[in-house]
Amino acid sequence: MDSGVNDELARRMGRQGRRVRLPAALIGGVCVIASLPATANTFPAKPLRVIVPFAPGGNTSFVMRAVAQTYEQHLGQPIVIDHRSGAQGVVGLQIGAQASPDGYTLTLTDSASVIVPAMMDKPPFDVLRDFAPVGQLIEQPYYFTVTPAVPATTLAEFIAHARANPNRLNYGSGGVIGQIIQDYFFGMAKVQLTHVAYRGTAPLMGGLLGNEVQVTLSGPGATIPQVQAGKLRALAVTSLKRSRDLPDVPTLDEQGFRGFDVRGWYGLLAPAGTPSVIVQRLNADLNRSLSAGPSAQLLRDRGFDPAPVSPEAFGKLLRSDLVRWSEVIRRNNLRTTP
Repeated sequence: MDSGVNDELARRMGRQGRRVRLPAALIGGVCVIASLPATANTFPAKPLRVIVPFAPGGNTSFVMRAVAQTYEQHLGQPIVIDHRSGAQGVVGLQIGAQASPDGYTLTLTDSASVIVPAMMDKPPFDVLRDFAPVGQLIEQPYYFTVTPAVPATTLAEFIAHARANPNRLNYGSGGVIGQIIQDYFFGMAKVQLTHVAYRGTAPLMGGLLGNEVQVTLSGPGATIPQVQAGKLRALAVTSLKRSRDLPDVPTLDEQGFRGFDVRGWYGLLAPAGTPSVIVQRLNADLNRSLSAGPSAQLLRDRGFDPAPVSPEAFGKLLRSDLVRWSEVIRRNNLRTTP
């Protein structure tokens, strides 16, 4: 082969090489895109961690452990529950917000810990900005109850008695959400009571039974046994529908507070930036766990209503609760420190 042919071949090969040569950045982008479906298909490939931002033994711990029984079967991986309590849930949520956005660290939250940052001058995180909603676990009504020391068997009688005796009755709360909802309701009812704060539901129940406080708002787990034993009197339920556990207790809506609908809930969050395909997988298996099987039955037996929803629906609930309760916090000048 002579030199002229060699030169021609070299020129042709050079032109072909230029045609297929791609910038390194573009090649890297193509590789990342190509890897996404494989990541989604293989997720999860190791155990998941769920941060519970409260101490063991409470309702959040029970709910997460109940859900995990079925959830980890659908995921095909164990779930490790990591309790990180402190500052009314803020400590655990901050840890969850800073976790790697790969779907392997989730954080349980409730309706209270989401709004606590709204009571801080410098909140350490923004729930809407720093998290991706995965799904809701349960919802529950609250019961408005009084002790036998209160001469009222109906909500109307209670309101009349409270108006005639301003600040003579004490109302208790076992956490932020209990105080905020009661402040909200008492403002609507135009009554004045004195607030007494407790560190949790168990001390609150002790305060009620010891007559330190005469009025409270609490969930089914703590309330129902005391009502059934005759130690507390339930005057209203805060959901639009009556409770299946105490069907004789009328709703606030039925008793003149039209549209009053407040329910507690628990849900799961992932760090912001978690790929949406992984969030959707986590949500799908969570909803399967809540729709049927031992987890769903355990929750119902304890008075909780399983609440399978989409990530978008759960995100809408987060936003609406923040707007609603932030206004109550501002109006009542409620503050807390981390």
